Amino acid sequence: MKNELDNSMPEPVAGKEPAARRHDLDALRAAAMLLGIAFHIGIAFAAGIPWLVQDARRSVGFLLFVDASHGFRMPLFFLISGFFTAMLWRKRGLKALLKHRFQRILLPCLLGLVTIVPLMFVVGGLALTSEPAKPQTGSSGTAGTALFDAVLADDPDALGGLLAGGSDVNALHPQWGIPPLMLAALLDRSEAAESLIVAGADVHARGQDGGTALHAAAFLGCAETARVLLDHGAEAGAANLRGETPVDAMAADWATTQLIAGMLRIPVEEQTVRAGRDRIRAELESRGGGPERVGRADGEPSGRRNSILPLLINFPVFHHLWFLWFLWWLVVLFAVGFLVAERLGWRGAPNWLVLSPARFLWLFPLTMLPQSLMGAANTGFGPDTSVGLLPLPHLFLYYAVFFGFGVLYFEADDRTGRVGGGWRWSLPVAFLVVFPVALELSTGLFGLRPRLVPGSWERPLANSLQVVFTWMTVFGCMGLFRSLLTRENRTVRWLSDSSYWLYLAHLPLVILGQLWVRNWPLPAIVKFLFLNALVIGPLLLSYQWMVRYTWLGRLLNGPRTRPSRIAEAASPPEGALPLAGS
Repeated sequence: MKNELDNSMPEPVAGKEPAARRHDLDALRAAAMLLGIAFHIGIAFAAGIPWLVQDARRSVGFLLFVDASHGFRMPLFFLISGFFTAMLWRKRGLKALLKHRFQRILLPCLLGLVTIVPLMFVVGGLALTSEPAKPQTGSSGTAGTALFDAVLADDPDALGGLLAGGSDVNALHPQWGIPPLMLAALLDRSEAAESLIVAGADVHARGQDGGTALHAAAFLGCAETARVLLDHGAEAGAANLRGETPVDAMAADWATTQLIAGMLRIPVEEQTVRAGRDRIRAELESRGGGPERVGRADGEPSGRRNSILPLLINFPVFHHLWFLWFLWWLVVLFAVGFLVAERLGWRGAPNWLVLSPARFLWLFPLTMLPQSLMGAANTGFGPDTSVGLLPLPHLFLYYAVFFGFGVLYFEADDRTGRVGGGWRWSLPVAFLVVFPVALELSTGLFGLRPRLVPGSWERPLANSLQVVFTWMTVFGCMGLFRSLLTRENRTVRWLSDSSYWLYLAHLPLVILGQLWVRNWPLPAIVKFLFLNALVIGPLLLSYQWMVRYTWLGRLLNGPRTRPSRIAEAASPPEGALPLAGS
């Protein structure tokens, strides 16, 4: 194996000059990372998405921004990473590629585990234990919450008056995306649940994650409310968007339970939750569910017996640095794949299969395979999140498709810009037509889903359109940036260099900033723009004065020469970007 790695420099392709550096893709990779910062800032203002900090002014407009950006930014990033991985391999060989990626990807990831990630736990704990945002008059997302307020206050008189007045008992909360009955289930308000059901609340009504009130009660071990729901016909086998039943919800490990409960501002105790889950299992057994229905094979709760695997998957070992962990293993698989292909004598895919519209004939079905397993746990739209030590297999496969296409795209040598050439029409169609329809079919946000397609078609069509949206947007962005950046721009190159540092360091600052401004009586867009400036500005300064020319800058981006030495120094090595061509 060592000799194969040492001698793995690919042979030049006859008739081809070395590929020119793609400054547009350098910039596009940086744009994807900077969009990630705006994405994390925007979540606090997005109605219906659980987050460490929920601003007092949340809106559907920010929900659209968050979902749209979540649908394509990381697939785009992994595609570009695959492109530049192949470029580095062609220039330096396989051994140099692995050494380089170890230094620029795995080492920063491991360094982040002992610096940024512990800081995230501290900041996250501060956010979860702080007082929730105070509702503000005129805030988009606080209308129609009277029923929820009555359930939260555990005020039966107020709740009874609202129900007698004809309040909509099945309306979703504008911020949380759940019906009142689900809130009663989460808080174990069994009397409130009974009153809501008598007033017409649907026991099968679903939140934006596709879960029912019984899912919520089972997750937090709210046994009394679970009994009320089952008495009124709640279905124990109902599945949410991730395909999980209430029984599956009871198998969640304690770390996941505590994290989600903290985001929802619900105090929980481990012994109480576990005891409640055991009571719910016993209730299901008494109603004829059977051991296989309640997750028992030998009398032991499945959530306890298999707690190690969920912990490895769900415990936030990497937080927002998960992409480095994924990327390292994709590079390793690339090296293994190269050695296998070399043994088999495979010389790559024909260019027409990558550059012509024929690429859609294999890209869409291949992407649909992992997409069909997505639960969209965070937003109801876009890829799942995997921050644990063990990546979700379907999510790893999903990003591997984009990374692999990036490799093939480099090999195809698209000098005329065939991929992304129709960006002027594909981007508007993707954002204005495909995205809203895909979002509605995925989440029912606008209440039109039942009138659009039959229920059995919702999930397949939603998945298909999400794949269409992602690939149209990815290729459209590639075409747009190619048209804007045909040659190197020093300012853009500097921003590209800094984007790696900015993304690694931004999230603790984002959380602290969101905590600071969440009760300010200002429009959400003003606070959003302020936070972007507050986070990105100081990080840019820190990059220039504290990172760029230090050991950390060399670790992330390779060596950089100070301006005063440029005249004396040789030109910097081509392709020094950490996740790009270096």
